[in-house]
Amino acid sequence: MKSFLHLIVVLGACWSVTASAQYGYTPPVPPTPPTMPTPPQSTYPAYPSSGGVPPAGAGMDVGYGYGTTPAPTYGSASYGASGYAPPSAPGPGAMAPGIGASLLSYGYLEGFYQYTDFKDSSLDPANGLGLALSAQLFNPFFIKAGFNWASSNGGSQEKQGFDFSSVSIGAGAYIPVSPRFHLMCDVGGAYYKLDADKESVSFSDGAIYVHPGVRIAATQSLELQGGLMFTSADSYDSIIFDVAAYWKMFSALDLKVGADIGDESTAWKAGLRVRW
Repeated sequence: MKSFLHLIVVLGACWSVTASAQYGYTPPVPPTPPTMPTPPQSTYPAYPSSGGVPPAGAGMDVGYGYGTTPAPTYGSASYGASGYAPPSAPGPGAMAPGIGASLLSYGYLEGFYQYTDFKDSSLDPANGLGLALSAQLFNPFFIKAGFNWASSNGGSQEKQGFDFSSVSIGAGAYIPVSPRFHLMCDVGGAYYKLDADKESVSFSDGAIYVHPGVRIAATQSLELQGGLMFTSADSYDSIIFDVAAYWKMFSALDLKVGADIGDESTAWKAGLRVRW
């Protein structure tokens, strides 16, 4: 029985081979899997393999990127060639920003009240007004002018009523020893006139003057001034010691108090100054 089954299997296999050859039947071939597309070539810059991660800021510096020429060090000959240079310190003639830079300006206009007390016992103290103008030409030169007026009605028969006026104009220069400390000096001419009720008291006098002084920016908001004026006047002050203090109220507006102490009169002043 087993031999009969074996014979049937062999005959079936032979018949299938014969049928394939006779009728052209070919067993199906498994399909070829599709070809995967090749990924595009990377456009990112290649970095050294050591460490695996580029340093922070790599590629951000023009001309000094990662893996190229190293950036120059401070103090080297090529430092600043990339367009950056360290800020230079202000020279002796320049005003440093911040403290004192705006206070020690030579462009300003002052207006003030003035109380004048004359040493002549026949003249009553006088109340008046004053103006002072300064304009900078170019470093370190400036021009300045001043006008003062005072009047008194006379308090008694012994005291004389009068009108006093003065005008001056001059030019000067300053030396900035430091941004906070200036030496200055101006020279010019002045004219003084006093019209009194009594002719013997009246006078008019023209003079030339020399006025050295100092300006100090004590703080960001406080300026101190001092000077000594020498004049050729015969009937008025020949030497005047002047002091003043300016307190910065706003960016370009200061409060002024001061005094002019001369050998013939003393004037007390209070007012405002506008700077530019």
